[in-house]
Amino acid sequence: MPGRSDADAMAKRLSGKGYAAYVEQQKGNNLFRVRVGTFKTRREAQQVADRLKKEEKFKPWVTR
Repeated sequence: MPGRSDADAMAKRLSGKGYAAYVEQQKGNNLFRVRVGTFKTRREAQQVADRLKKEEKFKPWVTR
């Protein structure tokens, strides 16, 4: 199972490509999420998610 070092590496790679990426640990367990953002509008967030899906082959989702 991927751990913190994998999440840190992914966030660093995305940051190097200009994304505002950071790692967030799930409370109560050892799961880590790589998050990108913040955005002023949901539309802007969705555009970045679409670009991550196309360019990085991720399956991103937009929250809040």
